[in-house]
Amino acid sequence: MDSGPRPPANPGMTRLRLASLVALAVMALIGVAAAQGEDRVFGEPRAEATAADRKIFQDGLKQFSRAWDAHDGVGARFNEHSCLGCHSVPKPGGSGTAANAFVIVSKTIADPGGGHVFQRLQRTEDGVIEIAAPSGASRRKPPPLFGLGLLDGVALRQPTMPAPGPDRILGRVGGTAARPGRFGWKARVPDIETFVATAFAQELGLPRKTAGQTYPDIAIEEIAAFVRLLGPPPPPHEADAAAAAAGERIFTETGCAQCHTPSLRLMPQAAAELGQQPEIRAYTDLLLHNMGPGLADGLAEGKAGPADFRTPPLWGVGVSGPPYLHDGRARDLAEAIGLHDGEARNTRLRWERLPPADRDALIRYLQTL
Repeated sequence: MDSGPRPPANPGMTRLRLASLVALAVMALIGVAAAQGEDRVFGEPRAEATAADRKIFQDGLKQFSRAWDAHDGVGARFNEHSCLGCHSVPKPGGSGTAANAFVIVSKTIADPGGGHVFQRLQRTEDGVIEIAAPSGASRRKPPPLFGLGLLDGVALRQPTMPAPGPDRILGRVGGTAARPGRFGWKARVPDIETFVATAFAQELGLPRKTAGQTYPDIAIEEIAAFVRLLGPPPPPHEADAAAAAAGERIFTETGCAQCHTPSLRLMPQAAAELGQQPEIRAYTDLLLHNMGPGLADGLAEGKAGPADFRTPPLWGVGVSGPPYLHDGRARDLAEAIGLHDGEARNTRLRWERLPPADRDALIRYLQTL
């Protein structure tokens, strides 16, 4: 799955894609609470949501699922017709695993949002065509949005001491000094509303409103509210958790928890919203780490250099792929672990020395998160 040129899209194909999005939207609105294969329910509001919150959630889901076109103010260049086009696996608000759900980025591009997003679709008099990607461009997998509102409630601080573990790893806060970042592969984005507004501008081709418009600002606010209320991945069944207990021990002993920190402390207001629950288990430190030259994408964003990536949360990782890693190069979780380098090199080496039974136990554990 490379990021090279794709064949032009014709008007018929565009109509077919829009029809597919409509079908996805209908399924989203009817089946948002449907159970997954393992009976883990994804895509629901957070458990503490009130009746008013659930109405806000449903209104935002409608905006998240709808298709946008030129009549809504979409410009000549864009990447998708709907948020659902990239965030639908396993449910609305999830990740994207199909090749056309990935975003193309290039160091030859500097977009207004501070990133490097290439807009691959061009509106012409004859319809929408697809433009060849710049030489040397790379891909970005859409991140799952489950639990982002909880991650927004974590106190983000630059650590002064290395994380517990054998390798004395010290992560770094992303973004800028003025606007520390916690979202995105390079931790450039500071908050959920910025995340949504940037996606509207770069992916949907809908910058924030001009004089006389009410859209897309209203939609941005409604979708941001939907994302903020979107629940985290549900916990596994007790039987699954018991079977994965050995994997949890191996996860810690191998050194995975040095960056994929199992629990994060919430700020007081966020903890109060959860009934004084002080922590969430997301398996991330929200910090940047150098992952070595093999994974480097040549892009710098904020404090992140070409080889720096934010530790992605592992909750729900079993259903957000394959593929895995920032550019989708890993075909399964074992391959993703095997490609870790840089600050994670020693962890990878310990993984490589594990007997097959221990590797299998670790993978089973990850699939329960």
